[in-house]
Amino acid sequence: MRTNAISAVLVLFLAANSGLAQVEEARQAIERGENVRAVNILSAELAERPTADTYLYLGIAYRNMKEYLKAEDAFTEGSRRFPDNPRFHYELANLFIENNDVESARSELRRALLVDPGNSEASDLLATIDMSEGEVQSALRAWNKSGRPIVDDILHNYYLTFGSWVVRKAVAFPPSGVLHYDEWKTTESRLFETGNFTNVGLEIEPTGVPDHYNAIIRTTTKTNTLSSLAFGLFKGLPVATSYLDLWNIGNSGITFNGNFRWDTDRRRAEGRLKIPIPLPGLLHLELGNTWRSERWDLSPNIRPQARDRARFNYRANSMRLYLKHIPHYRVEIGAGLEYRNRAASGDLPELFTDSRNTAKFTADTSLRLADGRYQNRLRFEGFAARRSILGNTNFSGGVAELNNRFMLSKDSRTYFDWTLKGGTSRGGLPVEDYFVLGLDSNPRNPLRGHSAAEHGRYGRGPMGTDFVLLNFDVNRRLATLPFFNTFNIPFLTVKWEVFFDGAKTFDRNRIFQQGKLWLDTGAGLRFETPTHSFNLVYGRSLRDGTGVLFGYVERRLW
Repeated sequence: MRTNAISAVLVLFLAANSGLAQVEEARQAIERGENVRAVNILSAELAERPTADTYLYLGIAYRNMKEYLKAEDAFTEGSRRFPDNPRFHYELANLFIENNDVESARSELRRALLVDPGNSEASDLLATIDMSEGEVQSALRAWNKSGRPIVDDILHNYYLTFGSWVVRKAVAFPPSGVLHYDEWKTTESRLFETGNFTNVGLEIEPTGVPDHYNAIIRTTTKTNTLSSLAFGLFKGLPVATSYLDLWNIGNSGITFNGNFRWDTDRRRAEGRLKIPIPLPGLLHLELGNTWRSERWDLSPNIRPQARDRARFNYRANSMRLYLKHIPHYRVEIGAGLEYRNRAASGDLPELFTDSRNTAKFTADTSLRLADGRYQNRLRFEGFAARRSILGNTNFSGGVAELNNRFMLSKDSRTYFDWTLKGGTSRGGLPVEDYFVLGLDSNPRNPLRGHSAAEHGRYGRGPMGTDFVLLNFDVNRRLATLPFFNTFNIPFLTVKWEVFFDGAKTFDRNRIFQQGKLWLDTGAGLRFETPTHSFNLVYGRSLRDGTGVLFGYVERRLW
């Protein structure tokens, strides 16, 4: 009996060695390009002694022969029989990539990482796919699961030296450490905030040391060419405005943005210097001046007993100082002061239609709480004017805003966005500090079936000391148009959108009529750059039955 047992074990051992020899012979045949011979060897071996390597190399041989369905069947059957082996999912991913099925490749790589979270080949390939499609967040999260990428050097546009001191100060991650998504996103946010760059990107390249990489920060600097200057002068013709922008003056990081609106009833000239302060993490200083000469007509909103005094002229020159810091991309903080030298003329002293000056102090903070398929941003702003410090008025107030986005479809880039915003104020408000709802060139409170002005005069949009505003819209990408940095535009993403807005205003000072419940709906197109969006919309007020076709610019949140 004992002799028989030993003989049986010996037979099994020899059979196993024979199977290993056959698989090794097939592997060497694949390396020599003899894929048909490898298939014959492995098919025979599969009938007698199926192992994980048998299925694996059979699938590889079929893939080399372009027999993709047979290769997929071999890898799939192998993964079913040997569920703890991640190699089948990795090879299936390579097979799908070869056939341009990127989403199926992603799914297989995620399955490989579920089986073996530390699998460097799978996480590398998954990260490479995501990086090639601009999905930096997904790429870094895939790498981070296995403690990578460890950054050896930080390059700027493939050079070891930084082409701009702004980039060096904005970097939020050190070399010789693992690069995480929040560190890159903080760097990107700081660079965009300077206004010097049309586009900012990240590339990761491997070094000769395993698991070590170089991080390449790619920036496209805005230029001051004759064509871009001419484009600025003429792009605002539909809204009677010309723009003058001087970017990164003398490579100092300082930018000047100016515009002039020559509309007879709404003349306005603005100039702004954005100055990055050379501290680690960058501090952003903004110095601005605005001159306004406008005609107002509050007839649509003011109480009937004051309607005969609803028209007046408003003039002011204001100087502004504002500081902003981004310690982390999820947190932004700012504070500033605006002083207005006013020269309004009208018969509404309760709205300061006279020459009393104002000085308004502001402080704000933004918090991003979620940043996945669902994203949000919570923003608070407080303001106050005190006669005892500066100016001739006393008032205070604040605004709270919650922005939300949910990705309905990643493939088609379809999103559902909604915003809840509200504001309140106390004290004697100058007319320009009332909350105004409706569309303007750069609207603060977009109620998209209403315009802030009518026939060139401000006062058409709902106004009050307090307001609540809800914006809902669904948008989907139609196309991305490359501009190759022509006119300082790297690309335009074109989207359609449908929207619904609801709002209500209140006036505790009893100057304006009690606000109605406004319900607006409509549709339009968005033309997005990496930082801004030009929106062309048609909105209709369901309450009034009136409509407005309007184009406006807003800074992108997402």
